[in-house]
Amino acid sequence: MAKEKHLNNLNMKRKIIASLISLTIILGHVFAEDQKPNPETDNNSKEKPKPAPSEHAVKTGPFHIKVELDAFFSAEKEHQISLSPEAWADMTLISALSHGTKVKKGQSLLSLETKKLKKAIEEIEIGNPAAKLALKLLESELASLEKSTPLIIEKTKREKNIADENLSYYEKVGHPEAIRATELSLHFAMQSYDYAKEEYEQLLKMYEADDLTEETEEIILKRAKNSFERASENLRLSKMRIDRQLKISLPQQLTSKKSTAAIGEIAFQDSMFVLPRTLEQKRHAVQKAKRDQAKAEENLKKLKTDLESFAIVSPANGTLYYGLSKDGKWITAPAITKKLVPGGKLAPHEVFMTIVESGSLGLKASVPEAKLTHLKNGLVTTIIPTSNPSLKIKGKVISVNHVPGSFSATLSAETKDPLLFPGMTAKVNIIAAEYDKVITVPNALLNDSNVWIMNGEEKIQRSVKLGPSDGKVTVILEGLNEGEKVVTK
Repeated sequence: MAKEKHLNNLNMKRKIIASLISLTIILGHVFAEDQKPNPETDNNSKEKPKPAPSEHAVKTGPFHIKVELDAFFSAEKEHQISLSPEAWADMTLISALSHGTKVKKGQSLLSLETKKLKKAIEEIEIGNPAAKLALKLLESELASLEKSTPLIIEKTKREKNIADENLSYYEKVGHPEAIRATELSLHFAMQSYDYAKEEYEQLLKMYEADDLTEETEEIILKRAKNSFERASENLRLSKMRIDRQLKISLPQQLTSKKSTAAIGEIAFQDSMFVLPRTLEQKRHAVQKAKRDQAKAEENLKKLKTDLESFAIVSPANGTLYYGLSKDGKWITAPAITKKLVPGGKLAPHEVFMTIVESGSLGLKASVPEAKLTHLKNGLVTTIIPTSNPSLKIKGKVISVNHVPGSFSATLSAETKDPLLFPGMTAKVNIIAAEYDKVITVPNALLNDSNVWIMNGEEKIQRSVKLGPSDGKVTVILEGLNEGEKVVTK
């Protein structure tokens, strides 16, 4: 009996297990059917938005607009270090402090090679006295030319006029008179010759007639003969002289007068052309020398300024970083690091270091266009650093940049945490608007500044005063009362 009872119990257990298995299978099928996707319902839920409400019961309640932004920490004060030499372009590095070095105000940041620069300054300083002396000499020469040029021009003009007058007179009077005088001289010589000849011949006749005593005859005849011989010689010489004068001397004198007049004209024209230009050239030479002198002095001044600027020190206490930061990243650090080595060449106007002042950090955040209208100066913020999410830092919106293409916000942060550095990221939560008890209406039921409400069985339009909106609902400041019903048109 005991055995049979045991077998009955065993069969009963088997039936219960089989029933449980069957029930499990059935329930599994039912559950599976419930979990299958419904093409009509699921597709609509995924592809179609939630239908806009057709009515809304007006009631008061809390309302707030929360804006979340991605931001990065930035130094409130930073100093970009660059060199802008006025005259000296060779900036060869000797040594520089390392990236991330803590620095004190007035501490030297780097050392540049300045031997060539100092040599250039020395050469200019040595050459300056000689250049100044040369300039003084040029100025003295110019002063002399300024005085002498008009005098010389006037002198040559006078000499030209005199030569012209002399030539004109000689051609009209002098030359003809010289010819006439020469011809008269010949005439007079021939006259003397004729007189002497006639007298001598007459004496010979008388001598032959024996009209005079022998002694007297001898004396007179001898004298007459001598006079005749002298007259003959004078006539010969006069002919030679007169011939020379007519053929050579007088033409030469005329030519000489013409040459003198021509030379006077040339000298005058040269003086009129050359002397003013020589004076102008001297003026230009003086001006150039002055410019060169001024340029040399200015270059000397610039080189000395460059030399002073090459002694680069930190403008404040802080941390030294290589390169230039943008949007929290040291974008030029890799390229600058290659230059800040012994022998490296720095470029003019290139920011090669940035000193981030010790002290409070600020934040910069990019603002999506849809969130821009919610932001204004003075809004309180909660800042959550990515490096320490448990840390909650208070802050404020300092400014909002509304320039298209670069919408951004600048925020303050009430922290001096030594573990926060420029470039670290954070989440910024901003309560842009907050009301404890206010009326809101879905945006879908708004028609500009109007709504439709139920007045009994009738729809009427009412003007309302709008407040802030979160994109889904809008605060109604005036025009609606609790308990009213807003509907679609």
